[in-house]
Amino acid sequence: MDILERNLLFTYQTYLAIMKRYTLIFFVWGFILGHSVFAQPEPLKSAEIMPEPVGGLKAFYDYIKSNLKYPEEAKAKNIQGRVHVTFVVEPDGSLTNIQVTKSLGGGCDEEAIRLIKNAPKWQPGKQNGVPVRVEVTRPITFELK
Repeated sequence: MDILERNLLFTYQTYLAIMKRYTLIFFVWGFILGHSVFAQPEPLKSAEIMPEPVGGLKAFYDYIKSNLKYPEEAKAKNIQGRVHVTFVVEPDGSLTNIQVTKSLGGGCDEEAIRLIKNAPKWQPGKQNGVPVRVEVTRPITFELK
């Protein structure tokens, strides 16, 4: 091995050692800050193609209507109205990060969350033809008959 080959080999080995060290520092620093290096991107508020329930909104609200169990406390207190639920439709169509953004009380909030958690998957939203995370808000109506 001549001197040029030894210098190139030394330079390459030094480069690899430096890259390993900085890669380790990058991962450790990310966890120290409390952020996962592999965190999902923030959900979009709007996309070119917005997510929608499989079968459309009518099918979604038919599911809500047929599966809603009116809370006993809400019946006793004659609570009626709408609970607004915000959730993220993931690229695979699953619903995550379910939160009540307008509360009604009397157990209605918990029932709305239960309904969304158990809802069928949605068709995901798309941006530039690629499925993306999109935040959606839907009202759930509680009405005594």
